[in-house]
Amino acid sequence: MTEVLVESRRTTDDEEILRLYGEVFGAEQKEASRRRWRWQYLENPQTGADGPIIWVAREGESLLGQYASMPVRLFWGGREVDASWGMDVFLRAEARGRGIGVKLFGTWSDHVDVALGLGLTPASYGLFRKLRYHDVGPVPFFQRILDPGKVAIRRLSGTLGPVAGRILGRAVGALLGAGLRIVRPEKRRRHEDIEIRTTDGFSPEYDVLWERARSSYAMCVRRDRAYLEWKYLRCPERRYDLREARRGGELVAFAVSREEDYRGLRLGWIIDVFAHAEDHDAKDALLGAVLDAFRASGVARAQAFGMNAALAEDLHERGFTRGRSPMQFCVRSQVDDGGALQDLSRWHVVFGDSDMDR
Repeated sequence: MTEVLVESRRTTDDEEILRLYGEVFGAEQKEASRRRWRWQYLENPQTGADGPIIWVAREGESLLGQYASMPVRLFWGGREVDASWGMDVFLRAEARGRGIGVKLFGTWSDHVDVALGLGLTPASYGLFRKLRYHDVGPVPFFQRILDPGKVAIRRLSGTLGPVAGRILGRAVGALLGAGLRIVRPEKRRRHEDIEIRTTDGFSPEYDVLWERARSSYAMCVRRDRAYLEWKYLRCPERRYDLREARRGGELVAFAVSREEDYRGLRLGWIIDVFAHAEDHDAKDALLGAVLDAFRASGVARAQAFGMNAALAEDLHERGFTRGRSPMQFCVRSQVDDGGALQDLSRWHVVFGDSDMDR
């Protein structure tokens, strides 16, 4: 039997990778992958001259599978290091059960300072743990019901039918809203020294904000201008709303959000909120502005993922409650972590990280 080799993807492999993607996931996913290929792998500002970080398993001239990752710069225990998020991994059916997935995972993590696995499937989660990754998940999930009536109507209509669901849902929604105002009230505060602006781009001030705020975190992907423009302005599959907070004219924080219709309910996603971790006023002002915009457009429920104790405090102040999270998170570091692995409360990981919001 020909030996299975794991090696870097060749440029001539791209079409075969896409064909394999369609074989594993279906033609529709193949075309979606083609549309985002250039953005996700080629336009990433951390992609080097050698091209995307994609490892492939090859048996002779046959491509058996791949492991693709998203390279980032990571503030990690007091300094920036090279890291990458593990993302697209798949094998041909005949290649499964032969240990090839383990070889792909191991090769990827052996060639980066810090390997990051987020939003893992049960199979991937088990494999990460088998490979002795540090299990730091799940990333906490937060939600805030903004229109209890709409939420109640949707849930009851599924069991009682649309007519009865609407009638009973209005009554249940009124009771639910009253209960939430008592149990989890939103603390609205005025911030006279903070101005909130919507924006359609990222100025060089975002580089300054990153340099000023990064040391307040033990772990955080570098959020400079180049990264933010690539991640949120050039993404071919999403459109985001951008807001910034200024104090005395100086940029001190930003927020990224979006809205979507999901199974008959309007959802509002808070994708990222970034500031110096202890600048609660700036983050609170941004959260208030985002929630007001959600209400104005009929959002029934606001949602966010956030692994950071200070951000969790800010969300709780705005009436968010913590729910069950499916976002498992594992990390493997090849370099000194500078105490980061013992300081998880100061990590900053949100829905906008990796390719979760795709």
